[in-house]
Formats: sequence, structure tokens, C-alpha cells
Amino acid sequence: MLQDPLPESDHVHMLVDLLLRFPEIYTISLNLPSCSCHLSYMIRRELNPEEYAALQRHLQENMATFCYLNRCQERCPFKISHKNHSGLTRLQLTLGCVSFLDELISLLTALMRDLFPEELAAEKRSAAEHRWPEDDFIGELSSPGKDPQRRGNRLTAFRDSGKVYIFDQ
Repeated sequence: MLQDPLPESDHVHMLVDLLLRFPEIYTISLNLPSCSCHLSYMIRRELNPEEYAALQRHLQENMATFCYLNRCQERCPFKISHKNHSGLTRLQLTLGCVSFLDELISLLTALMRDLFPEELAAEKRSAAEHRWPEDDFIGELSSPGKDPQRRGNRLTAFRDSGKVYIFDQ
């Protein structure tokens, strides 16, 4: 008999769902006590300072527009950083809110696909592969009463060789 997952596993399932839905996400970290999410993407070339500055402006403008159109109470704190090494660029995007997290991740991933159509590293999948069942795990993030001492509040997920690894920090 199948049992419902434990409440602590909801965030694990959410991270797995996000990695399966968005093969372009290199890593994702979720920190519930600080209400933040860190996404990283890998670009198959090094960005020069001018490209990085233009990327920062473009993403900031899109985030501001998103917040305006969704009538967010406050503008979602957003940071971007990068690290060039060995011909690659790792972009780290930090979202300081959990409201509209699913929509924000969809927007950011679509922007990354548009900006780097051939250079964005993504896991290759066949059409026959199955996806994780559609469930609304994102709604669980903003529910009140999260215990900062409870396990599963600070999770990091990444994929390697077709497998998803999740660590509870």
C-alpha cells in the first residue's frame, strides 16, 4: 500500500521535480529559514565583463517587470554572480523570496534558454523518459509554521549521469 510522503519530503520532491522539469538548471539550493533559493546554470564558454554586465541588466529588468505584473508586495531580492573557469561560466542566481517561486524559476530558465540557445548546458533526455508526477510542491514553501530546526529546511540538489542527488545541509 502506498503511503503519503512525510511532510519533510515535500521539499525533496519539489527539488527533484524542478530538476526534472528544467534540465538546464545545473544546481538548485533551497534555504527555508532564510527564504532563499539559489539556482545555477552552466554556460559552455566564458562570459566577458561586458556580456556579464548586459546579462545582469537584462535579468534585473525582467525581474522588475515580473514583480510589477504580478503585483508583488515587495520586489523580490535578486542577485546574480558568475565564475569563469576552464572555458565555462557558472551563473549563480539568488532569489530572496519564495512567493511565485515556480513562476520565477520558469521565467529565469526561459530567459537563459533564449540568451544562450546553443551554449546553455542541459541534460539530454529522450522523449520516452518519464517525468515526476505533477504535484504542487511550491505551495508548501510559503506555508506558515516551518520549524527552522526541522530537517529538510536547507536542501541542495544537482544531477549527475541521469541521477538526482539531494543533500540536507
